[in-house]
Amino acid sequence: MNGDFTVNEREERKKIAIDLTRYMVHEHYCNNNEEALIALFDDTIIWIGAGEGEYASGAADVGKIFRCFSGKVPRCLISDERYEAVEITPDVCLCTGSMDISTDPSEKIYLQVRQRITTIFRWVREKARCCHIHISNPYTEMEKEELGFPKKMARRSYEYMQQCITEQKRKIEAQTAELVSIYNTVPCVILRLLDTAEGCRLLSFNRALEQMTGRGEDAIRALCWRRGFCGDVLPEDAPGLEEALSELKKVGDSRPADYRVRNRFGKILHLSSVNTVISNDDQGRIIQRIAFDISRRKEWESALKRMSFEDSLTGVFNRNKFNREMEAGQDGASTRLGLAYFDLNGLKEINDNLGHSVGDALICRAARHISRIFDGKVYRIGGDEFVVVDRESDEESFRTAVTAVCDCMARDDISIAVGVSWRSSRCDMKAQFDEADKLMYGSKAAFYDARGRKRG
Repeated sequence: MNGDFTVNEREERKKIAIDLTRYMVHEHYCNNNEEALIALFDDTIIWIGAGEGEYASGAADVGKIFRCFSGKVPRCLISDERYEAVEITPDVCLCTGSMDISTDPSEKIYLQVRQRITTIFRWVREKARCCHIHISNPYTEMEKEELGFPKKMARRSYEYMQQCITEQKRKIEAQTAELVSIYNTVPCVILRLLDTAEGCRLLSFNRALEQMTGRGEDAIRALCWRRGFCGDVLPEDAPGLEEALSELKKVGDSRPADYRVRNRFGKILHLSSVNTVISNDDQGRIIQRIAFDISRRKEWESALKRMSFEDSLTGVFNRNKFNREMEAGQDGASTRLGLAYFDLNGLKEINDNLGHSVGDALICRAARHISRIFDGKVYRIGGDEFVVVDRESDEESFRTAVTAVCDCMARDDISIAVGVSWRSSRCDMKAQFDEADKLMYGSKAAFYDARGRKRG
């Protein structure tokens, strides 16, 4: 029967013996998986360990010993493995191997030894079963010239420990360099303050703070940070930032704070920050601040708001803004209110005869005359209709200003109808608008009546 095996089949069995030996070594030293080894044991297995007196035979006894290893073998790293196998008979292969076994640095044990193993596998019902394991070291722990202590093995383990320390330092340095790179290239300010009973002191900051403030490192450190921020913060925003910092008590506490700073070049920046306590001990609290420059967002918000309330042709307030003012002005709380309603005469004829571009130019000229006298109080509520809302002037000043607008229009050959309403108490914007509207249409009717009589 044994003579029936081909050369390839015999070589395959030697390869299996090597693979299983390597598998057992790795499962024992790397994974501490003793059951994986026990599953391969033959009933007649003989085990000889590296230690003095380590010997057992029979699957039950050897398995019992290996189960005692479970949870006790430190995780190891295996390198420089060398295996050879020979065929004793077609059903039996002997494998020898040697390898460097080093404890994993995470185990906090530093040991490196050269280990040797011999195994024998026999095939039972086409399955390889391990019937012999012999573990040994290529050299004794004590050499002839050594007295009382295995210096060579200790020196090798020390060198391995130094190798592990060097590698760990290299990893830490690489990680530190990466973190520093991230710390100094993120587009937000990161700074840390030590908060004590005497006030705050700046501990560290990244380059984004230098770029944002336009100051160098020495200049930033020279600034006073006692209140938890430097003097670049606008005075009117300082109380809000101080309040946010005062609410930080214990580790993990976090408070947002939006504020503005003026950089070295005079530019005002809008910042949105998160302030967090990251440690608290006898020396004081360490507060970390992460701040983002939201100036561009503020500009966009302002532009959107302006577009929402600004007439695109003339630049004065639009009908949407006027409607909001109207809603807010019906409570009768104002102590004075002057409202003037202006309407251009003859705009339709100009548009029909000369074109809308000429009509638009006329509207813009009229808006400039009104805005020059009532700056920030003018609303374009229709194609050629403007309303002035004045809560500041007294009646005489208001009416004088309205007359001045009409004079400017006349000098520029602009015909305009106007209605004026004034109240010094119980001001109701809606009621006054209706009153001015009525007076304006009276003025417009008078204009067209006079022109009709002139033509007649």
